Amino acid sequence: MIGKRWGVRCLPVVAVLALAGCGSSPATQISPGATTSAHSNRDLCTRMIDFFHNTLGVPEVQVAELSQGTIDASIDTTGSCYLNLQRRAPYVAWLTVRNMRKPDHTDPIGARYQRLDGFGEDVWRTPDDSYLTRVGTWEGMLAIDDKIAATSSVPLRMTDQKVQDTIQFLIATTREMQ
Repeated sequence: MIGKRWGVRCLPVVAVLALAGCGSSPATQISPGATTSAHSNRDLCTRMIDFFHNTLGVPEVQVAELSQGTIDASIDTTGSCYLNLQRRAPYVAWLTVRNMRKPDHTDPIGARYQRLDGFGEDVWRTPDDSYLTRVGTWEGMLAIDDKIAATSSVPLRMTDQKVQDTIQFLIATTREMQ
């Protein structure tokens, strides 16, 4: 009698466990855009410092303290780098890359962003020299504070050529950091 009662009570539990084991768990499914980056924030900051020194001509730009604390962190799905002209000074620029997990080619919300054509990727610019690109499932955003950049020993002036170079840098960096 005890065996029959035990078997009747356990049967529903065994059935549920068997059904749960037949399908794959949603936690183990990987979405197509869920790739992570093997790069670190140091890789991002190194590229950014090199760009500011050699292309934009801002010799004293350095990695800001905020970025120093996470410099060796893996980007995985989000990475960032902040630059300033001297210790504890306001940021002259910052760069963020992130995996949005799915391609998104819609215009950013807000009238600030102006779409730019002719770059082979989606690119937008704001009047205050912020740039946004989307490459596959990854988004890159670079902001330059013109007022602070103008106080450099070699003041930065964003000419048409420097804007082109900045956009190409942002696209290439976003691609590389994937």
